[in-house]
Formats: sequence, C-alpha cells, structure tokens
Amino acid sequence: MQKIAISFLSIPFLFSAALFATETPIDHVFHVRDFGAVGDGQTKDTAAIQKAVDAATQSGGGQVLLTPGTYLSGTIHLKNNVDFHLMAGAVLYGSPDKEDYNAPDFCPQNRVFPGDFMSGAHLIVAVEQSNVTISGRGRIDGNGKAFLKDPESDRFLPKNKITWRPAQMLFFCESTNITIRDVELFNSPYWTCFLHGCEDILMNGVRINNRLDTANGDGIDMDCCQRGTISNCLIESGDDCITLRANEEPLKKKRPCELIAITNCVLKTPCQAVRVGVGNGKIRHCTFSNLVIHDTSVGLNFYSSYSPNSPGTTIENIRFDNIVMSARVPFIMTLGYAVDSTKIRNIYFRGISGVCRATSPIGGKPDNALLNISFEDIDLAVPQGSQPFTAMQLSHIDGLRLKNVRIFEWDKSNEPSPFAIRLNTIEHGVYDHCWPIPEETPPIE
Repeated sequence: MQKIAISFLSIPFLFSAALFATETPIDHVFHVRDFGAVGDGQTKDTAAIQKAVDAATQSGGGQVLLTPGTYLSGTIHLKNNVDFHLMAGAVLYGSPDKEDYNAPDFCPQNRVFPGDFMSGAHLIVAVEQSNVTISGRGRIDGNGKAFLKDPESDRFLPKNKITWRPAQMLFFCESTNITIRDVELFNSPYWTCFLHGCEDILMNGVRINNRLDTANGDGIDMDCCQRGTISNCLIESGDDCITLRANEEPLKKKRPCELIAITNCVLKTPCQAVRVGVGNGKIRHCTFSNLVIHDTSVGLNFYSSYSPNSPGTTIENIRFDNIVMSARVPFIMTLGYAVDSTKIRNIYFRGISGVCRATSPIGGKPDNALLNISFEDIDLAVPQGSQPFTAMQLSHIDGLRLKNVRIFEWDKSNEPSPFAIRLNTIEHGVYDHCWPIPEETPPIE
C-alpha cells in the first residue's frame, strides 16, 4: 500500500483553499474588466460593473471582482448571491455627475430629507436582495469633495450651502444575509452605510474614514434591523459613528430594531459616538462592548424623539460594557418630545472609564419616568483645575442603581471630588460606593 505523507503545515492551506473553492468556484468570478471596465479614474465604468453584477446573479451567484485601479461610477445595484470584491488597490470612485445616480423614487422605501440638503441618490444599493457581500481590501470612495468642498477654501460647506449631493453612500433596504468585511469606506458625502429593515447582518473589519467637517457624515446606521453584528471596525466620521434607529414608516414590513451586537470598535467624531433613538418603533435587546471612544463630543446618546411630530422610539434592554472614552459629555438620555406611552427602560452601563468635561443629563419627565437604569463600575475624570460642576444630573427615574461610580480630577483619583452627582425625583434608588455621594436636590418639574 502506498503511503501518503501530508505535512501539518499544508493542512491550513488545504482547508482554506477548500473553503474558497466551495464559496466561489473559479468559473464564478466575474472580472469587471471583462465586461468593459477600464479602471483609469477617467472613464465611467458604471455600465460595465453593472453588467458584471447582472451576469453573476443570473448565473446563480458569484464574485464580481475589481482588480487594482480606480473605477469611476454612478449607482451600482447589487443583487442576489453576489460578492462584490475589491482587491487591495481597487477603488470604486463616486461620479461627480448627478445624472449618473438613481432617481429618488427608484424604490418605494427610499426617502429624501430636505432639511439635510440631500437627494436620495446612492453609490451602492441592494433593495430586497439576499446573500449580498461587499468584501476585500479595496476602497469605496464617495468623492465627497465633489459635492461639499467650499470653492473659496479647503473646508467642506455647511449643509444649508450645499446645492446637491448624494444620500447614503451604501443603501441596503429590506435585504437579508448581508456581509460587509475588510473594505474601507471613504469620503462619503452623507451617511456612509445605511441598513434599513435588513436581517442577518455581519460587518467586520470595516474602516470608515470621513472628514470631520462632513455635514451628516454618519458612519453606520442600522434602522429597524434584526440579528446583526458590527465588530472590529475603525470609524472616524463627521457625525454619529454608530446609530440604532427605529423608523418604520418607509418599510413594507414593519419590524423593531433588535438583536444587535456591537463590539471591538474604535470611534471618533465631533458629534455622537453612539446614538440610540429616532423613529416611532422599538429598539431592544442590543449590546455594546469593548469600545474605545476618543476626541468626541457625546459618548453615548439616547434620544427617543427629536420632533414634536414623532411619538418617539421605545428603547429597552440595552447593555454597555467595557468602554473607554474621552468625550465632552459621556452620557445623554432623554425622551425628548416622546409621548407618555413611549418608554426608555432597562438600560445598563458597566465598566466605563473616561474623561468628562460637561454635565451628563439623564432623565425622564414628571409623568413618564425612565425605568430601571443602572450604572456600575464607572470612573469619570475631569481635567485638572476645572471649575466644579455637576458631572451627572439624574432626574425622573424609577429604579436607579449606582454602584462604584466615581467622579474625580485627573491627577487626584484618591481625593474627594468637588464634581457632583445630583439626583432629582428618583424613586426606588440604590446607591453603593459612590464618590462623591449623590446629592438630593429639589424636584425638577
């Protein structure tokens, strides 16, 4: 009997090759250059790329491959069973021309927000599709400067001076089995990646890099999504880095935003690192862990309703754990304009340390208290020599738990702090090992 020797070193290679062969057979790779793409940054490659996508989905699925080069493009419609793969050195570059993008009414779920001075156009869309992937070490560049640059300076224009710009650079709507991994999302002229009403989402290793003066330059927005993860991402954005939303109105199928896990991310923005709220549905059963937040205005922001025209979003059963932040305001939690039937409840913060420069307002209303809010193992330092102020203002809460919460000056972590924790209209409060001791103040009406 002939003996066959297999090196242990070869096993990982054979295993990975077998996986690759199963996922994307070599005869199911669709090179966009074979369909007429040039990749010189000058020729518009929209039609050629779309032909490759269409051919892949019509054959039952496959990988649409962008080799190194710069592919100038308008809207690309991704379809079922397609892996849109950008090799290292490949750039999908947004066209500066309005006519290269989708019409605002290309699908019934699309919305234009006039107050944001955006159009409803997108660079990549996937509407009611399944098994769609964006992968690779390449870059998707929204060419934000073509729409936002001030002609008289190097600055980007404020939004009320913008004449026309595309909307969300990536727009996934009511689609399932979405994977976005390893790519760089760069220079978006508006929100970078918007997932609305999607299910079964994996985002991993994504780098988002937008100019900090990009108006409404969000990183990742998950709206009415279910069963999703965001992990190992580096996000530097001009507006919210990561948001969970519950705007059901545009969707064909109404659903809550739920079962989302966000972990191992580094976030930077002049606005909110994490925002939870907006809409009229529910956000529930989500976790945030292992986050580093730096050079940011607001660390963690809960806001049920920004408008008197919205009843607000019910937000419940959300956990934050193991977070380091440098933020002017670490926490905001408010109902805003929400009606009495809208609730914020069962919110837990644990293992958070950071720098605090202004008051964190956390509170409900006289007739609609926040319910079951917990802070445990919280260390907030204020810069040396700061004027004493109220570091945390907690009001109208039924079921408040503060355990091992410390406020101290940066270089005086072992001395009593003049920076107060103030309580107003708290029912069923439990305070254990807090420094300074929380102070009861007259009720806020």
